[in-house]
Parts: sequence; C-alpha cells; structure tokens
Amino acid sequence: MLHDILQDFPGSQDGRHTEQFKAGSQADLSEALAAAVVPAGWARPVKIENKAVVTDGAQSGTLKHKKK
Repeated sequence: MLHDILQDFPGSQDGRHTEQFKAGSQADLSEALAAAVVPAGWARPVKIENKAVVTDGAQSGTLKHKKK
C-alpha cells in the first residue's frame, strides 16, 4: 500500500535488505514494515480518492474478436 513518508528512517521490506526512506516522499510499504512505522508516526497511508469513471454505458472503440 502506498504511504507518505513523514520522517527519514531505514527500513526493510523483506527482512533481508535495508533501504533508506526519506521524509516528503511516497513509498509502497509492505504490511510488516507499515505495521512498525505507521504507529511510530514515521509514515501514513495515502488516502486514494475514488477514481471510478462513470459513463452512460455507450461503447467507445471497436471490439476485436479472435477468429477460430
């Protein structure tokens, strides 16, 4: 899940390799890493607004069917 990084910290996504996360950036954090840094206040989940596109249901473009 995408997170806003609020404070610089070193962290490991997989438990093996450490990387540096920089304040002011965004990163896709693993559940395990997020469980450690979000309660500490070092990161927060990015709120994603509903980006659904609502149409009138009319088809745009042409469907191509494979020949059998």
